[in-house]
Amino acid sequence: MKSFFYLLLLTPLLSAPLVAQEIVMQGIILDAQNQEPIAYANIGILNKNQGTITNTQGKFSLTVAKQFKNDSITISHINYHPIKILATNFSNQKILLEPKTTELHEVIVFKGKIKNKKIGVKSYGKLLSMRIASSDNDIIEVAQRINIPEKEVKVKAVNFNIRKWSEVDGVKVRINFYTNRDNKPSEKIILKSIVHELPTDRESGWIRIDVNKDAIYIGQDFFIGIEFIPNFETPTIVDLGAILTKGKGYRRESSLGTWEKLNGAASINVEVQY
Repeated sequence: MKSFFYLLLLTPLLSAPLVAQEIVMQGIILDAQNQEPIAYANIGILNKNQGTITNTQGKFSLTVAKQFKNDSITISHINYHPIKILATNFSNQKILLEPKTTELHEVIVFKGKIKNKKIGVKSYGKLLSMRIASSDNDIIEVAQRINIPEKEVKVKAVNFNIRKWSEVDGVKVRINFYTNRDNKPSEKIILKSIVHELPTDRESGWIRIDVNKDAIYIGQDFFIGIEFIPNFETPTIVDLGAILTKGKGYRRESSLGTWEKLNGAASINVEVQY
């Protein structure tokens, strides 16, 4: 099991992989109905840790080793139907995604006394951090398992801790909700793109993302994911609060990449109502 945590008293070692023969793919992803660019669409080889994400103009560039030439490139966004293109057939091109039909969900009315609860990791180790460092135009995502107290809850807010010294100018995150399959994040269950830019004038290390207006109702245990989106101009280097005592956390370092179990967990929790 790979460890992504480090003590603040130590300096992490960095290494660079050797460059192999590569396939370079570039293009733009558009809405098939209105031809508008699709920002923050994920492009990658499923579970191979080879991926990228579109910028705000829908453009992307993906470089993969030639050993993956027979793999399929998956293009996906929570609001669109995904498509796959064989890597060897992938050239610089315009890619159209068909929007998904918006489904209206029943509004749940809770009976009796309404309860509020914060679930997840609500603390962090003072000498422990989880580094989010990406120099490529790809995402890094961390997830925490959430066990709900009732048959159905409304998610009001998502909280996570960013250590105060972190430079968060221009850093954006997307909030994702995943099914819990065999105690591991699986399919997305909320068809909404919830993207927020991190505030620079925060009073504490805790970031609170209000999702009350998004009417998110979940009737099963789930994973909450914090997906760090690259700003495409400068490397993203952020330190998340973390603990080693609760082993319900996962992390992946590529669009559509493999989830790896953490020895501990990032400091992520949700506020729910039931």
